[in-house]
Amino acid sequence: MATPAGDYTNMPKFLQEAYQKTIGQASNLASRPVNVGAMSPGFDPYQSGAAGILTQGLGSYMPYIEKAAQYAGPQGASAFMNPYTQNVVQNTMTDLNKQFGLQQAQADQRAIQSGSFAGSGTRGAVFDAALKGEQANTMRNTIGDLYNQGFQQSQQAAQNASGLMAGLGSQMQQQRLGDVNALFNLGQTRRGYDAERARLSYQLPMNQAAFLQQATFGMPMFQQPNMPNVFQGGIGGIGIGRSLGQMG
Repeated sequence: MATPAGDYTNMPKFLQEAYQKTIGQASNLASRPVNVGAMSPGFDPYQSGAAGILTQGLGSYMPYIEKAAQYAGPQGASAFMNPYTQNVVQNTMTDLNKQFGLQQAQADQRAIQSGSFAGSGTRGAVFDAALKGEQANTMRNTIGDLYNQGFQQSQQAAQNASGLMAGLGSQMQQQRLGDVNALFNLGQTRRGYDAERARLSYQLPMNQAAFLQQATFGMPMFQQPNMPNVFQGGIGGIGIGRSLGQMG
């Protein structure tokens, strides 16, 4: 094998020693194993955690979306109409019946005092029939108005509830994807640091050997290979949740 400075035996002793040392370094560097796994590591634990959160939470927002669809459907207002009927309409009917009872009692008292209480053809009977008719109209108009108001209010409440549920479902999905992206990107950063340390531990001995050769002979005996950085291939900084979110 040719030496970089002519005949090896004619070289000064310190150059011979440097040459031998360089050859030994080159031999060691060529024979050492390459830890590919360290230079291109698998998922960081944070990235694995992000994948777990993503897969476990798939479809977790659907109950909110389904509830929103129910409220927006033709029967959506009934969920709000039934409580309204119980709390407003029934109580109003009870109050009106009490008032009607007082009115009837007062009318009966007046009829007794005037002596026109007995007989279906008396003035009292005619008054009773008129009173009952007025009371029936009052009941019908009042309850009808309440049902109309209640239906309109229930429809509006159902629409509001539908929008609220849809918003909650969307917000839950976005928050989960945000957590996934944060964890995935943190793991990607840690993974990049680990790979860079492995790359440097492999590269630095070659840099040192090349420096020694250059300083000793003025030219390298072997070319220093450039180690590729696997994290410059387009995967760095891209969150798994964001990528999947764009697919949806």
